[in-house]
Amino acid sequence: MPLPLLARKSLRDNEEHLKTAVESIQQSLGVEWSIEFDFETISAKLDESYRTQLGDLFYKDVAGYIAQCVKRACENEMTKEALIEANTSNKISVVVNDDKKFDRYWKFVFQNNTDLVLFFKPNLCNLSDIAYLSLSEIIPTPGVYSLNARLNLKKNEESFQESFEKIKEITKVDWSLDDTSLETLYPTLEKSYQDSIGDIFSEITIYVAQNIVKRCADEMVLEAFNEVCTNGKLVFKNNAKQSEYWTWAFINGDLVVSYRSICNTSDNAHYNFEKLL
Repeated sequence: MPLPLLARKSLRDNEEHLKTAVESIQQSLGVEWSIEFDFETISAKLDESYRTQLGDLFYKDVAGYIAQCVKRACENEMTKEALIEANTSNKISVVVNDDKKFDRYWKFVFQNNTDLVLFFKPNLCNLSDIAYLSLSEIIPTPGVYSLNARLNLKKNEESFQESFEKIKEITKVDWSLDDTSLETLYPTLEKSYQDSIGDIFSEITIYVAQNIVKRCADEMVLEAFNEVCTNGKLVFKNNAKQSEYWTWAFINGDLVVSYRSICNTSDNAHYNFEKLL
């Protein structure tokens, strides 16, 4: 059934706002996207008072806030690239969700990991919330890490490197992180910790470096330490069955730091690894 005249006039009179929003998205992304609405379906599920204001509500407000949201996401180059790669349909579909279990006024979802959809409740509240939705939280990415976890690791690269430089100063050996070990333990972390993986383990690496620098100031300890750490590699491992929160081991030329749970991380600054040499 065609839309009522007043609804069609509202859409016509606000087309310029939709065009402006789409152009803003294209400018943010560098690729052409569209915003799509099925207004016959949307209108049928809205309160009657909204049905004559479709253009004002969706072309002017919703599309404008979507453009702001995309612009904010694209301020980070990694997020921008991931968003372009994930949304292969090159469009954002705005879809009404009248399921009573749907508990958000507005929510972005990647359907089938390829199509970006903005779902909303038919009572149309808090439209401006759209501008502040976090796309990085829902963008699917290849590999183990979520996008937010990858961003957090990227943010902490310098901190990791500074710690390894401090170890190198005392040991005269190049040190690095075993990235595979982090990928392995990532799924074992509590959900609330996963997006902060870089913050957590860069801080632990700081404590590890402090301990090594302090103890290896003794030349005898330094010589023994270098003999067992021939690879200059820091490996992290989750072992829920160990009795202590943190233990160290020297295995096949690597320093392996194991933990029972993410607790008392500063213990690593004081762990007496000399007893293992």
